Amino acid sequence: MEYWLLMLTGLIGGLLIFVPGIKKGFKIPVLLSFSGSFLLSISFLHIFPELFQYGDISLGIYLMTGFFLQLILDYFSGGIEHGHTHIQAKNVGQFPWLVFISLCLHAFLESMPLSHFDHEHEHALLSGLIVHKLPIAFILGSLLMAYRLNKIMIMLGILTFSISAPLGIWIGGELMMSKDLFGKLLALSAGIILHLSTTILVESNEGHQVQLKKLLPMLLGAGLALLSLL
Repeated sequence: MEYWLLMLTGLIGGLLIFVPGIKKGFKIPVLLSFSGSFLLSISFLHIFPELFQYGDISLGIYLMTGFFLQLILDYFSGGIEHGHTHIQAKNVGQFPWLVFISLCLHAFLESMPLSHFDHEHEHALLSGLIVHKLPIAFILGSLLMAYRLNKIMIMLGILTFSISAPLGIWIGGELMMSKDLFGKLLALSAGIILHLSTTILVESNEGHQVQLKKLLPMLLGAGLALLSLL
């Protein structure tokens, strides 16, 4: 089920760009504020408690690796994971491969542990990834359209991105992970999510002041995450 949910989220988010007038009504900053808060709260409530059970101090290395790996991916993607889109005029008409590969790799890596995640926490993490994927898929579709690619290339790009997370879940499931390997991959994924969600929240504060229109979605995201404990 999680395969199809993540794939459909990516497809719906990406293909929304073809709906007339949708760009004006699709409040990306607000949606990102909500998704960043929700994903960070899910990390605090579900991912980190799962990691604490291992009692392995070396997992901090993998957590740190995931954090800085996402920093490197941001360098190549231009920060599209948290709402940035930078169009290079000289490359208009060409497929933005570096941005695209970085985004797909991000989706692949953060989803790998999901198939082995404790059932108690699995749905919470899946929900967090779904909430995050919708606006990111829309931003990717908008970026590909801004590069003036034909519709076939845009749809193939959206489709490939949409299967990146399900592919990560499938590969993770096929690895027949030991508990030790799963802990390392979960810590790596947690580091990626930690960097992503905190960056979204920090960048939502313009001039170091939190705007009410973004604060409310953040609080709503945290509140919904708390409900996942019930």
